[in-house]
Amino acid sequence: MRTPLTPLQPVVERGYRFEALRYSPATGFVPEPIDLRIMATSQEAIRAIRIQLRANHLFGLTPRELVRALHWSDHGGWVQALAALHRGEPCGFTLMLRGGRHIEWHVRPLTYVSLDARTHHRPAPRPVAQKSV
Repeated sequence: MRTPLTPLQPVVERGYRFEALRYSPATGFVPEPIDLRIMATSQEAIRAIRIQLRANHLFGLTPRELVRALHWSDHGGWVQALAALHRGEPCGFTLMLRGGRHIEWHVRPLTYVSLDARTHHRPAPRPVAQKSV
């Protein structure tokens, strides 16, 4: 027996668009997406930037940019970015890499509509008949 499905309900949600873009002379400085996500909290988005600064790009940085990256990541530079997100403003960070390349991280607050799957009715699973021995 089939049960009728209830329609999905639209839900207005808030989140943060996180993106990391790389620019290089090889692509004519057209942005090349490295990472794009929707995150639930501003802390989660800032943490992603801090992790990527420390883990992924240290070998391509000049000594000056390495100091900037570590200062932003480990010594409180990120606090201003977090404050901007709490005010509803976007934030970002840019580093120059060797060879004229550079990388940018952007986080923007956003409001979006999703379809809430929890209101979607699913039939209960059928019990499995057990064999008697």
